[in-house]
Amino acid sequence: MSQLILKAIGTIEANVELVDSPDLSVGADEALVRIEAAAINPVDFMLAAGTYGYQAQVPFALGTEGVGRVVRTGDSVGAELIGRRVLILPNYQQGTWADEVVVKASNLIALPDEGDPLQLAMLGVNPLTAHLLLTEFVDLRPGDWIGQNLGNSAVGQYVIGLAKHLGLKTVSVVRREEAAARLHELGADLVVVDGDDLAGRIKQALDGAELKLALDGTGDSTIGALAQAVEYGGTVASYSSVTGQPPAVGLGDYVYRQLSLRGLWIVNWLTNAPRAEQEKTYTELAGLIAAGVLSVEVAATYPLADYRKAWQHAQQAGRSGKVLFRP
Repeated sequence: MSQLILKAIGTIEANVELVDSPDLSVGADEALVRIEAAAINPVDFMLAAGTYGYQAQVPFALGTEGVGRVVRTGDSVGAELIGRRVLILPNYQQGTWADEVVVKASNLIALPDEGDPLQLAMLGVNPLTAHLLLTEFVDLRPGDWIGQNLGNSAVGQYVIGLAKHLGLKTVSVVRREEAAARLHELGADLVVVDGDDLAGRIKQALDGAELKLALDGTGDSTIGALAQAVEYGGTVASYSSVTGQPPAVGLGDYVYRQLSLRGLWIVNWLTNAPRAEQEKTYTELAGLIAAGVLSVEVAATYPLADYRKAWQHAQQAGRSGKVLFRP
C-alpha cells in the first residue's frame, strides 16, 4: 500500500514522497477505506505551497477528496459499513492520494452503489460549492437569473447543471469562444465571451432581465461587469480568486444600488453544518450525479505511481476535464 505524503511546505514536485506501507492501524472510531478514485484539485497544490486558507502541518497526507470502499472498521464503528462505498469529507483531516487510508468514521458519508466512481470522487468539493452558492445567500425561485464568471470551470459547470435542475437561468462569462460552445452543449442559457464592453454585452444578452445573484471565482473585472446587471439590493458571492485579488465590484454598485458581498468557504460548512444536513446534502448530490444531472469531463486517470505525470497534466493550461488518481 502507498500514500503521497507532503514532507515540507513548498513546490509539490520537490516536497512530496510516495510512502510505501504507511501505518494502517484502525482505531476504535475509524475505518480503513480502499480508494476507488481520488480527484486532483487546485487546492491540493495550494496546500503544498502554503498559500491556502488551511495551513498543512507536515508530514501531511495529501488529497482533498475521493471515494472508496470500507474494508475494515474499528470496534466502535458498525460492521454494516464494511463493503459500503463512502465519500471522504474534504476537511483536510486525512489524505485520499493513497491505495488505502484510515479515516475517522465521522469523516465518512455512505453513498449509494449507483454512479460512476470517477464522478463521485469529485463530489466532495465542487458540487457542494455550487449547491451552497445557489442555496445559502438568496432565496432563488424558478425563472430567476444568476450570473457567473469562470463559467467553464468545474464549479461553473456544476452551477449550470444545478441551475437547470432547479429551473434557474444562467449567464456565464468565459474567456474563449470554444469554451462558450462547450457550455451551450451543457445547457447554459447565455454565455458571453470576455472582452470590450463586457457589462454592456451582458445586459444586452439579458434583454431587460436582472440577476438575483452573481458568482465570482476569478477576482477580476468580469465580476464587476456582472455586478452591473444585478438587481438593486442583490448579492455577489465570492468562492475563489484565480487572480488572488478581491472581487472587483465598483463602489457605486455597493453604495448606490446596495449590493451585498458574501463569501463562501466550504470548510466552514463542513465544520458547522449538522451531521444530518451534511448526509442529506451529499446524498442528494450523489443522486444527481448517478442520474447524470451533474457531471464534468474527465481528461485522464493515473495510477498513484505516476503521480508526477498526473500533476503535470492537472496543471496544464487549457486542459479540458479533470485529472484523477485511480489506484
